[in-house]
Amino acid sequence: MIAVDTDVLAVYFIFRWDSRFEHARAVVDSDQLKATTVVNALELASLMSIAQSGVKARELFNLLHRRRDFQVLYWRSWPDQPVLVARALEHVAARRSPLVDTLIGWILEENGVELLVTWNTRHYSGRYSFEVATPEQYLGQLNRS
Repeated sequence: MIAVDTDVLAVYFIFRWDSRFEHARAVVDSDQLKATTVVNALELASLMSIAQSGVKARELFNLLHRRRDFQVLYWRSWPDQPVLVARALEHVAARRSPLVDTLIGWILEENGVELLVTWNTRHYSGRYSFEVATPEQYLGQLNRS
């Protein structure tokens, strides 16, 4: 399973005029089983609420949960709030990463994701157990297979 970051999803669902749309489309519409985290889904919904409306944001959040080729990943065990804050702080400090990226990486590692597709590779490369590739790199790997 591959994970898809918010930037790729935003270009696919919201910013279809972006020059990177064809690459985003190729990743999101591929036959691969794909995942994103609840943090990504909420971040994407917040972008949709700004771009279009709160109603569209809720629709998009629900759509991600209904797609058969997509899985929205949550923490495997939801700790109580003080534990969540302590664990998030540990991850932020250990990874030297912004909070949202840290939460995304944490969920992806807990769920055994092997690859994250994102244009923000520098946010994740070398900080987590999963591989990181741009959509172009990922599609190039698929074409060689």
